Amino acid sequence: MRVLRATFLDGQTCRDKIPCVSVVCRVAEIIDFQDVLRQRARRREHALTTRCLALMEECLAVSRIAYAGAPFDERGARAVKIRQLEDLITYAANLL
Repeated sequence: MRVLRATFLDGQTCRDKIPCVSVVCRVAEIIDFQDVLRQRARRREHALTTRCLALMEECLAVSRIAYAGAPFDERGARAVKIRQLEDLITYAANLL
């Protein structure tokens, strides 16, 4: 935090050559605009990742049901899809 200095003159002007009294007071905190933008982006990414996880979990549940009712020759492809979805869900969950 930067400290700004305020000078009080007690109604006198500097032309009178009266010594000025310096007082240190905290006026404001300077916030980096890039930090604000990064925080917004993180919040947005977190919300999108959470929504994406919910959708992938729903898709995984439907895929498991479809696997159970699929003919034997389609089960291999459905099993690959299920494993990929599980891996993707794990990866996305680790990002949060």
